Amino acid sequence: MPRPSQYRDFRYEDFIPAKVQSLSSAITQLVSKELESAHSLTLNEWRILAHIAAVEGATAQSVADTSGVDKGWVSRSLNSLLERGLVLRGTDRNDRRKRPLELTDEGVATFEKAAGDIRLLQNRLLDAFSAEDHEAFVRLTTRLQRAAETLRSGD
Repeated sequence: MPRPSQYRDFRYEDFIPAKVQSLSSAITQLVSKELESAHSLTLNEWRILAHIAAVEGATAQSVADTSGVDKGWVSRSLNSLLERGLVLRGTDRNDRRKRPLELTDEGVATFEKAAGDIRLLQNRLLDAFSAEDHEAFVRLTTRLQRAAETLRSGD
């Protein structure tokens, strides 16, 4: 079947969502492989550790809200971290329904080692850019994200 004339010059690989998805997939696979082989962590477990490290009083719900993923996924990954002794779940004195999370000493050590390795991996990826290209990449992707959020909120 012939393609409609207005799409003859369309190249899917240059379509912004396809390009971003492809880039995200390649980097996610690289990071996942590093986390699994060097630290026995899944990417989901790493995201939880990173969230707890960054957010005072983090909860399973705040992880789900921030990452935009299903709370069931968070629960399964969090249970693995609890069983491995990397995370502790407390109880909020003011609201017993809240279960704040914190890293154990082993969790902190695991997070710090993994964060260092991820930072090195990121730096190796960024070696493909000059300093100016890196700044431009951050500036342009930030601008593109803001534009997408503005368009989305206008719906």
